[in-house]
Amino acid sequence: MLKSNLKVDNRFSLIGTVCQLPKRYKSPNGIEHCQFWLEHRSEQFESGLSRQAWLKMPIQISGNQLVEKTQSITVGNQLLVVGFITSHRTANGLNQLVLHAEQIEFID
Repeated sequence: MLKSNLKVDNRFSLIGTVCQLPKRYKSPNGIEHCQFWLEHRSEQFESGLSRQAWLKMPIQISGNQLVEKTQSITVGNQLLVVGFITSHRTANGLNQLVLHAEQIEFID
């Protein structure tokens, strides 16, 4: 048990560049959703050695308040996305990690 009251059991943050136009849609129960891909590149140090880290991760944003904030997101924007990760099953039956955003910040 953590001494602090922080909820950190599934917390993930990622800085990257939007690499695909966002798709927006409304679910049958009226909840707004936005999906896009974020590309991350950085240099990390592990065991005293430098290595390049690269990934593309799908981002899922749900809820009217958060989706409103995404109206100006376009390809090339740099973002900080904070949320939780979970697995979604793709159309071809494969599992894929998805970052469900709870906070988005534009980086100048």
